[in-house]
Amino acid sequence: MKIQNGKDVPLNQSAGFVPNVQGALDGWLQPMTFLQVVKTVAGFQVSESAAPVSFNGVWQPFTDRQLEMKPIGQRSWSWFMVHSKVALPLVPDDVVQYLGNQYRVMSVRDYALYGYFEYHLILDFDGSGPGVGG
Repeated sequence: MKIQNGKDVPLNQSAGFVPNVQGALDGWLQPMTFLQVVKTVAGFQVSESAAPVSFNGVWQPFTDRQLEMKPIGQRSWSWFMVHSKVALPLVPDDVVQYLGNQYRVMSVRDYALYGYFEYHLILDFDGSGPGVGG
């Protein structure tokens, strides 16, 4: 008879061994609305519009340690994390506007097994988006 413990169970195979942190997020969540920049091409012209994405989430800046792990050229960028209990329709390189600033999605992390999703964003200095450029 083989004794099976946590080290023998892959994380994606048994939800019973993975801590679900949804309850811990409940006290931190706040209503948030991103304006997602949507690009469409019609008649060889690119047009941009903003589609609202409303959800409950947590906005937090990267810690010093998280920034230290970034390449030297990226450490001075303004990095942020967004945690949500639901998957947002965002993929890397999407542009969103939030509280008057524009951000670019750099990564999406699916921690649904733990009860949340994590998004890494940077302040978008180039200013691509509705009403900018053409």
